[in-house]
Amino acid sequence: MLLWRYASLASEIPSSTIFQSFLVGFRFDLSITGYVLAPAAVIGFIPGIGLIESRILRRTITIYFTVMAGLAFLMNMMDLEFFGQFNSRLNHLLIAWLDTPKMVLQMLWEMVYFVPYLLGWLALTAVTYLILNRLSKSMFRRVNDIPRLQQWLIYPIALILVFGAIRGRVAVKAPLTWGVAYFSPHHFTNQLALNSCFTFTRDMLDRRKRSDVPYLSSQTRRQAYANVRSMLNINPDSLLQDHPIARYQQIDDEIRYNVIIILMESFAADFVGSCQGRRSLAPEFDRISQDGILFPQFYSSGGHTFTGLFSTVSGLPSLPGRSIMKRSEGQQQFSGIAALLKQRGYHNRFYTTHDPHFDNMAGFLTGNGFDEIIGQFDYPADEVVSSLGVPDEVMFDRVLNDLDQIDGNFLSLMLTGSSHGPYIHPDRPFPHSDPSDPDVERFNAFSYGDWAFARFYESAIASDWGDSTIFVVLGDHGVNWHPKVELDLSLYRVPLLLLCEDLIEPSVRLRVGGQPDVVATILGLLGGKWINNTLGQNLLDNGSGFALFVEGDAYGFIINDNYLVNNRNSKATLYNLPDYTVITDQSPMSNSMQNQAVGILAAANYMLIDRLVGLPR
Repeated sequence: MLLWRYASLASEIPSSTIFQSFLVGFRFDLSITGYVLAPAAVIGFIPGIGLIESRILRRTITIYFTVMAGLAFLMNMMDLEFFGQFNSRLNHLLIAWLDTPKMVLQMLWEMVYFVPYLLGWLALTAVTYLILNRLSKSMFRRVNDIPRLQQWLIYPIALILVFGAIRGRVAVKAPLTWGVAYFSPHHFTNQLALNSCFTFTRDMLDRRKRSDVPYLSSQTRRQAYANVRSMLNINPDSLLQDHPIARYQQIDDEIRYNVIIILMESFAADFVGSCQGRRSLAPEFDRISQDGILFPQFYSSGGHTFTGLFSTVSGLPSLPGRSIMKRSEGQQQFSGIAALLKQRGYHNRFYTTHDPHFDNMAGFLTGNGFDEIIGQFDYPADEVVSSLGVPDEVMFDRVLNDLDQIDGNFLSLMLTGSSHGPYIHPDRPFPHSDPSDPDVERFNAFSYGDWAFARFYESAIASDWGDSTIFVVLGDHGVNWHPKVELDLSLYRVPLLLLCEDLIEPSVRLRVGGQPDVVATILGLLGGKWINNTLGQNLLDNGSGFALFVEGDAYGFIINDNYLVNNRNSKATLYNLPDYTVITDQSPMSNSMQNQAVGILAAANYMLIDRLVGLPR
């Protein structure tokens, strides 16, 4: 019905792609069906007390199925018009006007399609009840003859099938998320594959999880945006009309260089000698960093891969609660690095060593400018060594081969995996740590990742496209290693390295920065006029920087040597770095930093809610 209702949106889409959207969408339909079936399956198949023996239970479950089916039909019918209004499947906006029910009902009644939909819904629900009632009577007419042993065998099989349908995927790491529906470059077919019951329920659950973070609403939109504009030194004259943050930026003439971003798994600065780390486990990175600009005071947006990936790509901070890449708000098109470079004709690819649907990476990135997603299932099966997929070097080799085939400029984003547990990697000629060290497996995996990166980099700069490529190397997050305080910086401090012989004069810069700054910094190197709708800065400017990261409901905020920790109990403590010395007379500075940090988070949250994160037309 959705395809029929909006057939014009599919006019230029191949029929095979539309057909595939139905195949992909069947998994979401099956998942919702599984949720509906689950209570009946748990109770109804129990031998001795289930559907076979109890007529009352059969009648109860028939009514239950009818009610649930009616709700599902209602959601799908409302979704037919909702999609046309919001260009997305059913979500929390459906109940945004419940405080004025009389007006809403009146508006619905006046719409020409309301009565046909209402009559159709009532008829469909009634027919469903009649069919279920007839099936119940016919199916259980002779079931009392089924031996008890067969009943006990049926019970676990039924539960496996039902809960398998709910999970939606057989991959161990990632259950079904909306990102699985993002299989094509066509927005409509991706949306067509989704199920409105799935999107609405998921969004409502996400909103409930986020409702208990009071500081996100402690500043008004005007206050939050004003704080951000002040911190980012945004000239009001550069703002686009009716946009609180989006501004034009012009930096020299535009150059056409390729961009490679390598997001190194668990690449903690504490393990990097050139960053004055407590251990020196990355000799190859230390050597290569002498050819570029190294930022040793750089921080991730959180302690998880999804926070690092999201912020690096979008230019926005991570927020409390569930990953933005999994929320319904994540279905928006962000004005991130891939979207900006796509405007300039770049071909964008994302590579990872493992399941690309983990943390809904594939779905989010496909919806935000990436043309191709390469993951575990695209490598030879015999190369897979662990739950993290293939070793880093296998991914890097695939990247080198692919980039040699591209005609034109490209963005290649890579996420490594070998330096994450279970620390399984090939034995290669990198410096191995002391076998007696309790962290030897972690250290060796870290050093292997360093070796694999250097092997890739040396091959890349020797290629035909290497001398016209900007390399951006950073960690997705650090490692919580011998922490001293809550939100210890070992988990968040990661190196940032910029490499390009023709554009970059080697140096070490102590300016504080964070992952939301990556987009603006890359566009600063590429030059030209562009719209900056991120909350990041160009780290190559002469201004002062800051870093903000979130862990659960807690957050950390760094300006210069001052480090504010607002912990999980909303207690703020101000430290002086690098020794974590508590600043005793901290009220004025602490209050000011809290106001700035909350302003950034609140502004990002308002941008998501108000759907202002994309590139303005």
